[in-house]
Amino acid sequence: MNKPIDDVHQRAGARELVAALSNPHLWALLAWYDVRQRYRRSVLGPFWVTLSTGIMIGTMGILWSFLFKNDVKAYLPFFAVGSVVWTFYSTQINEACLGFVQFEHTIKQIRFPMPVYLLRIMVRNLIILAHNAVIIILVFAALRVAVDWHVLLIIPGLLIGSVAMLGISMIVSVFCTRFRDMPMIVQNATMVLFYLTPIIWRPNSLGKHAWIAEWNPFAHLVEIVRAPLVDQNFPFQSYIWSIASAIVFVVVGVLLQGRYRNRIAYWL
Repeated sequence: MNKPIDDVHQRAGARELVAALSNPHLWALLAWYDVRQRYRRSVLGPFWVTLSTGIMIGTMGILWSFLFKNDVKAYLPFFAVGSVVWTFYSTQINEACLGFVQFEHTIKQIRFPMPVYLLRIMVRNLIILAHNAVIIILVFAALRVAVDWHVLLIIPGLLIGSVAMLGISMIVSVFCTRFRDMPMIVQNATMVLFYLTPIIWRPNSLGKHAWIAEWNPFAHLVEIVRAPLVDQNFPFQSYIWSIASAIVFVVVGVLLQGRYRNRIAYWL
C-alpha cells in the first residue's frame, strides 16, 4: 500500500538533491562567504583551527603513544590522519543538525533545494579540512614518513566519505529540525562514536573484540583515507563497507527529504 507513496517521496527527494548538485556555484560561494565572515579581521583566519588542532594532535599523540607503548614515529601519523578526518566527519554531522535552523530566514523567504544548505555546510568544512591537512604534512615531514602512489587514493576516499556525510546530514537535519532535543543527542552520539572508532587505538589492539571496528562504518570511512597515507595500501574491505554505507545513508536521506521537505519551513 505504501510503496507508491514511498516512490513518490524518493523521486521528490532525488529531484531536490539533483537540483542542489546542479548549482555548485551557489553553495560553494555561500560556503566561502561563511568562512570569510567567521574569520573576518582575524590574522590567521581558519589557521587558528589548524593551530589548535595541531597542538591537540601533537600533545595527545605523543601521550597516547607512551600509554599504548607504541613507537611515536609509527603512532603519530596514524593518530594525526585519523583525527583530522574524524574532525571533518563529526563537525559536518553536528553542524548539519542545525543545517536548516540556522538558515531559517532564508528558507522562509526563498525556495532553494534543501540540500543546498547542507552542501554549503559541507564545502565550508572541506575548506577547514584543507587547512587542517597542513598538520598531516608537517607530521609526515617531521617524522620523515615516506609516501608512495597510494597517496592518490585519498581523493576517492574523501569523495566517498563526503557522499556518506551528505547522506547522514540529510537524515539528521530532518530529525533535528523536527525535534529540538535531537542536536544534543547527536552530539553525544558522535562523542561515543569517537571512542568506538579507531582514532586513538588500533583495531589489532582489541584482540577478539576487533569486531567493534570491523562492524563500525565510521571506522571504514576513516580507513579509506588513512590507509593509503599511513600503510600505503588499498583497503579493499573498507571501500566496500564505505560505498555500501554511503548508498544506504543517501537513499534514506533522499527519502526523508522528499517526504518532509514541505514541512520543514513550518517546523522552523
